[in-house]
Amino acid sequence: MKTKQAQHAFGKQQWWLFVSELISFAVIFLTLGTILWQVFQPSIYQSVTRGIKVQRQILLGQRVTGGPASQDAYRAIAFRTSLLVFDSDGTLINGNPMAGTPNANNSANQPKKKKKNGSQNDYVNVLQQIKLNPHHLNELRDIRVNGQNNFRTMTIKVPAANNALGYGGYYVMIVTNTDSEHVSVGVFKRTLLWTMVTFWLISILLSYVLARLNMRPILRSWQRQREFVANAAHELRTPLTVIQNKLEMMLTRPNDKVMDQTEQITMSLSEVRRLNSLTSDLLLLARSDSDMTQIRTESVAMAPFLETVIQPYSEIADSQDKHFEENIQLDRDLVIDKQRIHQLIVIFLDNALKYTEAGATISFSARLVSNRWELQVKDTGIGIKDQDKAHVFDRFYRVDKSRSRATGGNGLGLSIAKWIIDSHRGKVTITDNHPQGTIFTISFPLTKPKK
Repeated sequence: MKTKQAQHAFGKQQWWLFVSELISFAVIFLTLGTILWQVFQPSIYQSVTRGIKVQRQILLGQRVTGGPASQDAYRAIAFRTSLLVFDSDGTLINGNPMAGTPNANNSANQPKKKKKNGSQNDYVNVLQQIKLNPHHLNELRDIRVNGQNNFRTMTIKVPAANNALGYGGYYVMIVTNTDSEHVSVGVFKRTLLWTMVTFWLISILLSYVLARLNMRPILRSWQRQREFVANAAHELRTPLTVIQNKLEMMLTRPNDKVMDQTEQITMSLSEVRRLNSLTSDLLLLARSDSDMTQIRTESVAMAPFLETVIQPYSEIADSQDKHFEENIQLDRDLVIDKQRIHQLIVIFLDNALKYTEAGATISFSARLVSNRWELQVKDTGIGIKDQDKAHVFDRFYRVDKSRSRATGGNGLGLSIAKWIIDSHRGKVTITDNHPQGTIFTISFPLTKPKK
C-alpha cells in the first residue's frame, strides 16, 4: 500500500515537473518570437520610411536631415516611389503619377509609349485608384489596392509659396510600393510560426525527458532513505533485543548478587556502547546530508600530528602480533579540519586491524605528490573483492557481515570516511595489495577544504 502511495506521489511530482518545464519552454519561445517579430517588422520598412521622409523634406523645401543613411534610403526607394498630386477637391491632377508634376497629364509631358509597356500602364491604373484623405496629413499609412498591391504613403500640403517644383498649393501624396517588404514580412512570419510550433513540439519531448531525468536523483534519494531507515532499524533492533533479553534473564533471578550477573551486565553494557556509537554515526551522517556539519579548519603541523594519531595503533598491532610500519614524509603545515582527519585515519587503521590476522603487516604513509598530499593505508589482510569495491562506502554495507558483527562494526565507518574525504575535496582509491590485502589511497589538494 505504501509503495503504491509512493509511486502515485512520484507520478504527480513527475507530471508537475513536466508541466512546469513545458510552460517554461513555451514562455521562452513566445517571448523570443515576440521580440524577433517586434524587431524585424519595423526594420524591414525602415529604409522605406526614411526615403519617404526625405522626399517630404525635399517637397517642402526643407534641409534634408538624417545624414548619409537617409540619403541612401531615399536613393534605394526612388525607383519605386510615385507622387500623386491632388487639388483641394481631392481630384488627381497628374494623369501619370509616375511623371510627377501637376502638368504631367498633358500629352506633351507624357512619356512616349514603348513596346511591351502594359505592366507600366497597369501600375499607373493602380496608382490612379488611390484617393486623397486630407485628414491624415504628415502621417505614415499602409494601404492595399485591389487586394494585392501594397503601399506606404504620406500626404502633405505644399505651401503655395513653395512652387519651385511645381507643387505649390497642392496636396502631394508620396507613394512607395512595399510589395517586396510585404512578401518578406509574410515569409518571416510563416517561418517564425512554423519554427515556434516545431520547437514547441520538441519542447514537449524535451520536457518529458527532463522530467524523468530530474526524477532520477529523487528516486535514488528515496530508495537510499528507505534502505537507510530499514538498515538503521535493523541495527538498532539487534542490540536492543540483546539488552532486553539480558535484563529479562536477570529479572528471573532476583536473589542473585551483582557478581553472579557480571556476564549479563557486561554484554548489556557492550551493546549500549555499540548503540551509542551507532547513534553518533547516524547523527553525523544525517547532519552531513543536510549540510549542518561544518568543517572547522586550522593550520596543522602534519608530521607531529600524524605521529600522535597513529601511535596507539602501533601499540595495538604489537599486542595482536601484527607488524605496523609507518613512513611519514609530510613535514609541512596544512590547513585541515584536525578532528575530522584524525577520525578519518582512525577509521582506516581500525578497519585494517579488524580485517587482518596475526602476523599480518599494516603500513601507514603520508607524503606530497605534485600539488596534492596523500595518505595511504596498506594491509596484508583478507582483501576486498572487485564487486565489493564499488559499494564499500555505501551505508551499512559489509563485505563480511559475520566478521563485522564479531568485530563490532556497523557498516557506517567508511561512509563517514567518504564524507570527510569529500568535504576536503579529496579522492580515494582502492587497489589490491599483491599478493594479498588492500591499499586505500586518499589524496587531498593543497588548498583549504570547503566549509
